Amino acid sequence: MQEKERTLDELDRSILHALQISPRASWTEVGRVLDVDAVTAARRWDRLRSTGQAWTTCYPGVRLIDAIFTAYVEVDVQSGRAMEVARTLATYPQVATVEHLAGGRDLLVMVLIQDLGALSELVSERISALPGVARTRAALGTRVFTEGSRWRLRSLTTAQQRQLARPAADQPRANLDEHDHRLITALSRDARAPAVELARETGLSAPNVRRRIAGLTHHGDAVLRCEVARNLTEWPIAATLWASVPPGELDKVVQGMGALPELRMCSSVTGPHNLLFTLWLKSVADLARLEALLADRLPQLHLVDRAVTLRMVKLMGRLLDEDGHESGCVPINPWSPPKQLPDPRR
Repeated sequence: MQEKERTLDELDRSILHALQISPRASWTEVGRVLDVDAVTAARRWDRLRSTGQAWTTCYPGVRLIDAIFTAYVEVDVQSGRAMEVARTLATYPQVATVEHLAGGRDLLVMVLIQDLGALSELVSERISALPGVARTRAALGTRVFTEGSRWRLRSLTTAQQRQLARPAADQPRANLDEHDHRLITALSRDARAPAVELARETGLSAPNVRRRIAGLTHHGDAVLRCEVARNLTEWPIAATLWASVPPGELDKVVQGMGALPELRMCSSVTGPHNLLFTLWLKSVADLARLEALLADRLPQLHLVDRAVTLRMVKLMGRLLDEDGHESGCVPINPWSPPKQLPDPRR
């Protein structure tokens, strides 16, 4: 891997913003929108990707929430063993994200899994049984209002964004099969992989691959995402907050929060507090400012806890190094039964 760089210039940011809007856009299309040569755009992307500064991925979409369960598992760990446990959890295909936090819990783990029985087995027989784990608490996500694929670097003009955000042609929605599962997994390693390469990996024809990708993304069954290392942005700090909102006010509150450019993820959850959301911040001190802003604008929102991310170990299937740069991939597979994981008690 090439030596890591610590900054992005304006063209880098524009290319990344373009791919955030349209992750599989051709370099000809990106170059036309940005008014640069397609070869230049492709070369810039190759550098960003090879150094782990940016990457593309794919994962099951929120439209599958009726078929796939989302859970947020808080893990308390014995002193000195947080990273050991975090790295083990990052190898689990049902685990989408692993964060090491300061405040209230040691680790926060996002799980995507096929049913509640499998979730029980994963938490009680795999995660809780890991050496070093002291306690676990799980909350189910009930509705995802927004998530990281919708977050933008805000480098392009409105006109440029409009050119890249052309609506896809309507596609009939079909039940997902094993080919779709394999395709989502293949795209998780590289959402820009050519259709011919994906065809070889999945056993489909290239035209079928293109059709399936269009259908999966159009209906929200799969999400394509371009990601950038957080420390290369203006928002190097991440924080997760828990809040309570009167059920009848939830939609109004979430709509009000949507105006915050710092908002990365927001989901209603089960448990004593019904809203969980993540912010990207310019500094740790910025958290207090945003809390005051939320209290002023949304008095129905009662913040009950907050935690700052010390290190992101895994982000939507991608393994990250100590700088938050991509260093590997463990594709998300909600359909993988927990019994196939190593039993930590043996």
